[in-house]
Amino acid sequence: MRYNINDNLIYDAADGSLTPCGRDAPETQLSITASALFLFFITHKEIISRNEVLSRVWDDNGLTSSNSNLNQYLSILRKTFRQYDIENIIVTVSRGHLQLNPVVTVLPLAAESHEAEHTAQRQVSSQQTARNSSPKSPTRTLHTQGMCWYMASITLLVIAGLLVAFTLSGSVASRVITLNPIQHSLCELLASEEMLNSVSATSYVRNFEAVRQRLNLTCQPSERFVFFYGDRLQTNGLGRVYLAHCAMHENNPFSYCVNYFYYSWSAK
Repeated sequence: MRYNINDNLIYDAADGSLTPCGRDAPETQLSITASALFLFFITHKEIISRNEVLSRVWDDNGLTSSNSNLNQYLSILRKTFRQYDIENIIVTVSRGHLQLNPVVTVLPLAAESHEAEHTAQRQVSSQQTARNSSPKSPTRTLHTQGMCWYMASITLLVIAGLLVAFTLSGSVASRVITLNPIQHSLCELLASEEMLNSVSATSYVRNFEAVRQRLNLTCQPSERFVFFYGDRLQTNGLGRVYLAHCAMHENNPFSYCVNYFYYSWSAK
């Protein structure tokens, strides 16, 4: 909400800014508390007790209220508006009571925009009513509706056909991966045929040991490891690494597995 003060100053309650009329950029910025206090007074122009001000501005907003805080922000507001030739923006009416200075005029600017918005809405409503009241040809209306249903049906059929085609083209046949045991002095180690065809068994075991020891994994009975890594691990120590640490339960050797995947592994 924006307010015109004494026809020479614009106060924006949204950000607490004060902008002299005729200027585009704000000149003064009130603090959050000072803006809340000033907004309370311009929306409650009657005489108000200090206790009510403390309750509504401080207590209701979860702030600690005190007379010293109120006096401090009253002084800030008076000093700020004195720069714009407005003396005593908040006046003390009697002991313990305050009021927005009655000689100060405050007009909300949003009322004009709301009225323009309501006028535009009324104009749109009138135009819509006029269009609805104009005579229509029943035959043409039925024909138009039929064409719409026809086009919608064709569109749905085309979409359904495209979905079926994408589903069929994207389906990939499942491939069974055979895991072969690798001789290891401590652990039960398994490797795929593709992995064994790309590296030597000695390099495979050595790299497995490097990864296992880095992860602080121990070899236990009824546990097994599945290990895979990219070519770059063999050449310069970098590459994708996958390690599965599996435990047997009820004759299922892969009943429970903890998986480790690294996009880029570097040996220390």
